[in-house]
Amino acid sequence: MARNLFAILDDLTANLAELKAALAPLALIGGTVVSEARKPTSAQRRGKATPSGGRGPISAKRRAAMRVQGRYMGAIRPLPAAQRAQVKKLRAAKGADAAIALARKLLR
Repeated sequence: MARNLFAILDDLTANLAELKAALAPLALIGGTVVSEARKPTSAQRRGKATPSGGRGPISAKRRAAMRVQGRYMGAIRPLPAAQRAQVKKLRAAKGADAAIALARKLLR
């Protein structure tokens, strides 16, 4: 039963790929770009051959900025919209540390 289901799915994805390929010229006329047709699901069930390389090292300055951003987001998330706007305005004026302090004060 499962094998029949996978065969049907493979046929459907193959038909979908053919349909996308046939409609690609029409999509180009309309101004949109058609993405590459997907491979049948039988090919997708296998794992990737190699994992992606990643993004590379992060500088200490960037890591510190990400840490401050995370503290800021964690501080404003539970606030209501009016208080959140007040904190955002303070951040634009005085920086993230002052905004985090205000958000924690408002949360109490």
